[in-house]
Amino acid sequence: MNVKQFSGANPFLPYNIYVPDGEPKVFGGRLWLYGSFDRFGEGYCSRVYRAYSAPLNDLTNWTDHGVSFSTDAVPWSDALLYAPDALYHNGRYYLFFCLSDGTEGVAESDSPAGPFVNARQITLKNEPIAGIDPSVLEDNGHIYYTWGQFHLNMAELGDDLCTLKPDSLHTDVLSNAPGREGFHEGSSLRKLGGKYCLIYASEYADAYPNAGARPTKLDWALADAPYGPYVRRGTVIDNEGLDPASWNDHGSVIKTDSGWFVFYHASTNNSAFSRRARVEKLDVDEAAHTIKQACPTSAGFLDALPPEGVTSPVNAFRFFGGAYVTETPDGRFPCVGLSDGAGFAIGPVAFKKGYYMLTLAYRAEADLALTVYLDGSKAANVPLPEREVLSSLTLPFFAPGGNTELKLIIQNKNGAPTEIDALNVRPAET
Repeated sequence: MNVKQFSGANPFLPYNIYVPDGEPKVFGGRLWLYGSFDRFGEGYCSRVYRAYSAPLNDLTNWTDHGVSFSTDAVPWSDALLYAPDALYHNGRYYLFFCLSDGTEGVAESDSPAGPFVNARQITLKNEPIAGIDPSVLEDNGHIYYTWGQFHLNMAELGDDLCTLKPDSLHTDVLSNAPGREGFHEGSSLRKLGGKYCLIYASEYADAYPNAGARPTKLDWALADAPYGPYVRRGTVIDNEGLDPASWNDHGSVIKTDSGWFVFYHASTNNSAFSRRARVEKLDVDEAAHTIKQACPTSAGFLDALPPEGVTSPVNAFRFFGGAYVTETPDGRFPCVGLSDGAGFAIGPVAFKKGYYMLTLAYRAEADLALTVYLDGSKAANVPLPEREVLSSLTLPFFAPGGNTELKLIIQNKNGAPTEIDALNVRPAET
């Protein structure tokens, strides 16, 4: 079975593209995504950034603009490029970047796609700053700059966009100290209905001391003034369950002509790495200064997947029982780790009432069984005969109609290595 990626669904970039730490920005009638760039099977990030964009009137149609910046353009370091941010200011585009050695810098271009050149270090009192994950916000004639891990720093940039004003420095805007906001890293400073909003990767836990949880959540905090004080208001999204080894999250929110969205990432390959960009629609009340927590879905920019949009386990919004998606040398993206009771869920899927046929490509080293659930109700149960090479199997099921969660669970009592490679859903012939 050939896997055809469905435009606009999660993950919305090609399956072999791993862009974490996404910062969305609207420039020139397009929505741009700036992020780090993971390589499959390696650790965090790489030595390049790539720029991606979509027209505001069709957010399902993303363009890869190629390499926008690399460490070849950094005169003081060849370390890995960690999370970036971008700014349009006085007719130029500025890319703020950080490196794995703790240094931070800014480069510029006449295009949002880059290439970004003339890299300079960010300095404070004539000394390079140290930290990770820069964020910038231009507001009322000021350009605010945030950075840091565990304790968030904020200061104002000077006219050269690389010198921080010493008198503006605030060093504990957010923190992961006991009783604080659970700040881990990945700050993103935005405006929300006239107030200042920080989106950040969070260790916040409901139990005191409110820190120490895995930073799988993007939380948000609100303030009346740019430097705070900030009050944590809740969670924007949590990527736990998108991979058994989910670790950090990093992203931000954006308002477009189509509404609000949250961009985030999810790891793959039963690791904290190989992170893919994802997006969800977001319910924001600017007048009330509220963000309703979003949940991961397969839909991405869509309201729901049509049945024909169910093409791959990569589209799943939840894995369980140790299952996860990997990438093979021959360019496939199967779900593996399918022990007994393991599987994945895709949804919402917009079924019309009626019978459907589900075809899947699979490989199993022993006879197994598969159960299909729709919104928690069993829709089908079939044997999966042993197949040492990828083979297809088709089964019918009845859908009551409406937006539905499609869940596949393996019965694998003998622990045989198993993979599900591709999916196809179509109406049954009448």
